[in-house]
Amino acid sequence: MDESDISARWTNRMGARCCAPGSAATQAPSSRRRRLWELGTHAHCPVIGVCLSLDTMRRLARKLLVLQGDEDDYTLHCQLVTAAERRNPASEALQRELDSRFALDVQQATKAKCMDSLAAWWRVRAAQGEIAGPLWATLTHPRCEAWLEMRVLGQVHMLQHQVGAAQRVDVQRHREVLAEHQALMAEYAGAQQRMTQWATERQREQAEWEAERVQARGRELALQSQLQQLQEQLQQWQAQVPQLAERLASQQRVSELLLRNRELQRLLDRRAESPTPAPIPSVQEAQPPSPPRPAVPASLRGVVLCVGGRSGQVPVYRRAVEDTGAQFLHHDGGEEERVERLDPQLAAADLVICQTGCISHDAYWRVKEH
Repeated sequence: MDESDISARWTNRMGARCCAPGSAATQAPSSRRRRLWELGTHAHCPVIGVCLSLDTMRRLARKLLVLQGDEDDYTLHCQLVTAAERRNPASEALQRELDSRFALDVQQATKAKCMDSLAAWWRVRAAQGEIAGPLWATLTHPRCEAWLEMRVLGQVHMLQHQVGAAQRVDVQRHREVLAEHQALMAEYAGAQQRMTQWATERQREQAEWEAERVQARGRELALQSQLQQLQEQLQQWQAQVPQLAERLASQQRVSELLLRNRELQRLLDRRAESPTPAPIPSVQEAQPPSPPRPAVPASLRGVVLCVGGRSGQVPVYRRAVEDTGAQFLHHDGGEEERVERLDPQLAAADLVICQTGCISHDAYWRVKEH
C-alpha cells in the first residue's frame, strides 16, 4: 500500500468523522495554538534546525543560554533543542521569535478548520518550496494531530536528506562556477584596464585638441583685430589723402617714365657719339618680338603721344607711328582714362598730337599748358 492510498483512506475516514452527526468534529474545536514545549520531542530538532537561521540561533543562544565561549553551531543547536522540551524563559523566547518571524504563515493557516484542509495547505506550501514558515504554522495549529505531525516531520526529514545530497552537487557546481567566475573577473579586469587606458589616451588627445583649438582661436582673434586696425588705418589715410589710389598709380607711372627717359637719354648720348645711330627700342621690350616689317623711311624719333581720337583707330595710329621708328603713347582725352594720368605722359613725350574735336576741355587745356 503506497502513500497515496494511505492518504486517501485517512482523508475518507477524517471526512466521515467531520461529517458524522454527533461526532467530536462537530463540536466547537479549541482555537488555542500549541506551544513549542507542547510539541513532541522529536519535533524540536527539525523546528529549531529548519525555522531558525544560524545567525538567529547564535544570537538567541548568547542571549538565553549560559555559554563557555567555545561552543560550535551543533552544540548550540542541541542546547536550544534541550531547552525547548519544557516551558522556561528560553523556550518562551523561542516561541516569541518563531511567532514573530512566521506571523503571516500562522495567520494563513488559521483558515484551515480541519486536519484535511490543514494537510492540503501544507502540501501546497511545501510544493512551492517554502518549508520553515508552513512547518511552524502546521505543527502549532490546533487541528494538527499526531498523524499529520508525523507526516510533516517525515517529509521535512526526507527533504533534509535531499537537500544534503543536492548541496553536495551544488558545492561541486559552485566550485566550477567560482572558477569560471574568477576567470571571467580576471578577463573583465584586463578589459577594464584596457578601457581605462583608452579613455585616458582619449582624454589626453581631447585636451591637446582643445588646447590647439584655443590657440588657433586666439591667433584668429589676433589676426582679425590686426586686420580691423589696418582697415581703420587705411580708411583714415584715405580720408586724409583723397584720390590716394590714383596718386599712387600716377606716381608709379611717373617713376616708370623717368626710368624710360633716362634710358632714352643714354641711347641718345651714345647715338651722338657713334657715327651710326642705334635704333630706339620700344617700351614693350618684355613682349615677344613682332615679325619684321617692310623697311619704311624713318622720319620720326623718340616718343609720340596721341591725345584723343577715335578709340577704334588707335591701332592704326600706333602702327603708323611705330613704322616710322618712334614709340607710341595714347590717352583717350578723358573719356574713360583719368585726366591726371595725362601729365606724366606729356612729360615723357617728344611729340604730342592733340585731336581737339575728340577730347575733353580739361585734357585740351592740360596739353596746351604743357
